[in-house]
Amino acid sequence: MKSTGRQGDYGNGNATLNRNRRIDFRLRFPIINRPALTIAAGIKYSHEEFRFRSADLQDGYSFYKDLEDRPLKSIGLHFYVVKPTRTNKYFVLRTSLDLNGDYSSDRFGKKEFLKFSVTPLIGWKINENFTYGVGFSYGYTFGKPLIIPAVSINKNFNCYWGVESILPINIRLRYSPNDRNYFYTGFELAGGSYRLDNRDSSFMSFNKLHLFQSELRYMVNYERAIHDWLWFGVELGWRENLRFNLTNGPKAISDIIISNKPAGAVVANVSLFIVPPRGLLKREK
Repeated sequence: MKSTGRQGDYGNGNATLNRNRRIDFRLRFPIINRPALTIAAGIKYSHEEFRFRSADLQDGYSFYKDLEDRPLKSIGLHFYVVKPTRTNKYFVLRTSLDLNGDYSSDRFGKKEFLKFSVTPLIGWKINENFTYGVGFSYGYTFGKPLIIPAVSINKNFNCYWGVESILPINIRLRYSPNDRNYFYTGFELAGGSYRLDNRDSSFMSFNKLHLFQSELRYMVNYERAIHDWLWFGVELGWRENLRFNLTNGPKAISDIIISNKPAGAVVANVSLFIVPPRGLLKREK
């Protein structure tokens, strides 16, 4: 990571990141599941940490020590709504409310940590193998609050191959030799904004600390059913940093205190997830 000080007397620095670890927990459940209306909700928790090489921390560049001491947390509530019409047209709405930051228990729930995102789409189901939609997305995918146009394309080329995408955020090519094994490859834009506490840190003179980060990920993913309701997934890929700024305000490209450029790195992810048993889904149909 190379760092450039923009405010104060922090100067420039560089260090080696030994590890960037993130643990995610997600729970999704239906609220209404009918042919005329589907509403689902989800709860998310993530915990992210950065670990630097010990020798670099001893050099005294304040940002690296400060970042390593901060667990970046996110707790969120998400909603997903699909409303078909009597024609081939349908409407989709995705919204989320997240608390992002390094908050402690005494500051949990403060509105300064609250982040909001929304993606409304209008779509058309051409047939069972092809749907598309258009709309917009407001969120922190690019590491800052931004409204961008969104195009959703989902197409099955045959019983084995298909593509799933919400452009320009992500696109995945899918191959499924059977209903127990799935292979994916593609790219995605990932980003976020964290409100940071300035107490007991080297940035006590700033009272609106934010960390903005965004990255482009190229991934290969394999998912396999271990049991009727238990699945295992593994991902491997490469990520390129787009933005990693420490600012004194809610904007990613203004009031920058330190701008950082982490180098590209290998990404590895292991997942274990539970799904509704096939027998239950058949009974509901």
